[in-house]
Amino acid sequence: MTGAPQGGPAGGWALADDLSASHFENVALSLVDLHRVRLRNGENLVSGVTFRNCRIEGPAVMLVVAGCSFESTDFGYAGGDIATLVLRPASPRGVVGAIPVRDCHFVGVQFFGIGYTGPETFLNQILALGQTPQ
Repeated sequence: MTGAPQGGPAGGWALADDLSASHFENVALSLVDLHRVRLRNGENLVSGVTFRNCRIEGPAVMLVVAGCSFESTDFGYAGGDIATLVLRPASPRGVVGAIPVRDCHFVGVQFFGIGYTGPETFLNQILALGQTPQ
């Protein structure tokens, strides 16, 4: 799914029209709608999808399961405190209500209204983005 950023309801982005695609480029999409389409197709997570120069919108919490890569990614507005984007699981057995993603590639992606949860190593990588080099 490709498109050129243009005027419209998503702040100047073209809206993705086929949320069952495995590649998105230059479009805005809702993480909730993306997951809903996958659920209707019998998939319980978003897996094997590449997002290039996209805007991924919430409100949502993304559970990064495994195999995801983030390159030149804007994790979203944090109000000066990156920790506001991180939600640590209270149970070691899993989380309910978060949208699981696995083996996805995010290149030049801008997230908006998304919180993050997952393995401690991933959460620490996000938190490190807010640290000032000394």
